[in-house]
Formats: sequence, structure tokens, C-alpha cells
Amino acid sequence: MKKLLLILLTGSLLYSCSNRKGEKKAIMEDVMKVHEKVMEVEGQVIANRMKLDTLITQNKIAAKDSAEMLVKKMSASEDAMEDWMHKFDYEQKGKSDDEVITYMNTQKKLIMAIDSQLNTAVKESNIYLKTVKIK
Repeated sequence: MKKLLLILLTGSLLYSCSNRKGEKKAIMEDVMKVHEKVMEVEGQVIANRMKLDTLITQNKIAAKDSAEMLVKKMSASEDAMEDWMHKFDYEQKGKSDDEVITYMNTQKKLIMAIDSQLNTAVKESNIYLKTVKIK
């Protein structure tokens, strides 16, 4: 009976550990998928910002204030992404699985907020660039 109980406890402990490792791996993969998606969107932000910068410097638009506001919004979203990337610690050396899972869940929320910020900037700048009246 004691052997059976010991086997069950050991099996339960091993399952619990492997389950946390699986959860840790899954959340780390989720964070990286969002990061990759954000990197694609950031390319569009850069392209739109460059178009707007060119229009502003060449005085080819009537509503310069709107364009400048969009450039600032795009720059702020790029800065947020850069800041996140510099602070992000993928390896989490010396941390327990629980600590890594907590950290990665927080990072996922942060990178998803940046994703939303970048998408908004792209959407607004795309609309502006389609409707801009060039002098």
C-alpha cells in the first residue's frame, strides 16, 4: 500500500512538473508569436512614417498638423516597441517555472498593447494617406 501511494505521489509530482514546463513553453511561444506579428506591423509603420515625413518636408500637404500628429503617434508606438525589446528577458535564467510563467504572461499583455498601438497608428496613417490632398 505504501509503495502504491509513493508511486502515485511521484507520478503526480512528475506530471505536475511536466505540466508547468509545458505551460511555460506555451506562454513563451505565444509571446514570440505576438512579437513576430508586431515586427511585421512595425515595417508598415516605418513606411507610412517615411511617406508622411516626405510630404511634410516638401510642403505637399495642406493639413500639416494632422500629418505631424500621426508621425508622432507612429514614433511613439515604435519607441514603445523598442523599449519593450530592450527590457524583455527571454531566457529568465535562474527563475522557477512559476516565475517565468508570471513574467511571460505580463510580457504578453505588454506586447499585445504595443501591437494594438501599432495597428491603430497604421490604420490611421493609411486612412490619412489615402485621403490627403497634395498641393
